[in-house]
Amino acid sequence: MVSNLRSVSSLVGACALSLMLLGGCVATPPAQTLVDERRSESAVDASAPTLETVRVVDPVDNAFSVEVPVGWDSVAYNAHEGDIDQQVVTSVSPDGRTVLYVGDPKMPAYWDPDSADGLTRQLADWLDLMELRYYEAAEFYVPQYTQAKFGALPDFDLFAVNDVPELLVSLQQTYENAGLTPPEAHASEARFTYITDDGTLMNGIVTGVTINFGVGWQVFVQGLATDRTVEEYLPMLSAMSSSRIDNPEYQERLRQEEAAQMARIQAEIEAMTARAQASLAWIQQSAQRHQQRMNAIWAQGDASMQNYYSRMDSMDRTQQGFLNYINEENTVAPLGTPSGAGSAGAPTWQVDSGYDRYWVDPSTGNYLGGDINFGDSQIRELGFNPSDYEEVTVIR
Repeated sequence: MVSNLRSVSSLVGACALSLMLLGGCVATPPAQTLVDERRSESAVDASAPTLETVRVVDPVDNAFSVEVPVGWDSVAYNAHEGDIDQQVVTSVSPDGRTVLYVGDPKMPAYWDPDSADGLTRQLADWLDLMELRYYEAAEFYVPQYTQAKFGALPDFDLFAVNDVPELLVSLQQTYENAGLTPPEAHASEARFTYITDDGTLMNGIVTGVTINFGVGWQVFVQGLATDRTVEEYLPMLSAMSSSRIDNPEYQERLRQEEAAQMARIQAEIEAMTARAQASLAWIQQSAQRHQQRMNAIWAQGDASMQNYYSRMDSMDRTQQGFLNYINEENTVAPLGTPSGAGSAGAPTWQVDSGYDRYWVDPSTGNYLGGDINFGDSQIRELGFNPSDYEEVTVIR
């Protein structure tokens, strides 16, 4: 198992070089009521394309930093599982009508099934960020991914898929500059439209690169959606992506912790197969990682990151849905809150999207998630008091 995970880690490390082709190598506070700036001329003007940026640091692991547009509300974080990292950056314009994003928090590292042994298959069963799957070129992968990621948006129409050969040239040059043989790779873009609740036509694009290393493969994605033209904001997206800088101290810390991480994963897998309670606890890990991320973002004190979540209810439902799809989150509220509604004075929380039912401790904002049968008895098994938790409903 250790050797398998190290192999995955080495794949991800090699893929870090490839990022240059895309641009370079516990409680969620209740949403606050803010003035809706979307219609103001000043907000519209401030949302025009700009290359003026400010650097922010990933508050979760201090794994990387990135330049984001000045005056936009931005979040940057590292989604980490085992030895696999996914760096995610999302930035929202002042008028709420343009969203830029880089990365996907739940994009797995893919392992070729013919190269997988028994332990690898077991890991793929339990780790969210590892999956057994044969290589798919970007021209096939990207449209499937885009449809699955954003297809539930109102009047979603994926109308074009195009190759992006210039990205492959950049990738090849990156590997050659590093003295490496370029791997098999493909790059494509998917273009789509959808319509907001107020009838605004939104234009979107997802660009993806698939890179085949033989025993495994990796995918890098980025994209944007806007009520203007996609072309206006592509330079901003490229600049944001290319500005990412890895923190070498974090990489060294990962290497030092590798043995302990492998031992923890092995112990959790063995416990999961031995005890139902351990199995239930394992299921909660995605929620725990998400809550840690939210706590770190809020504790960092960065105004841009905090405002990103504070202004959720000032955005229309569809734009919030788009952001939730990017970050793999749901917005939940007390039972009885209509689907798609704003909080209307009631609290809302951001939760990981991987569950059927959610329970929140209103005093802390901490939440638990599970399948359709998740309830009081499961909460007790996890060591919590069910009376401290209230069931909530997904509204977005």
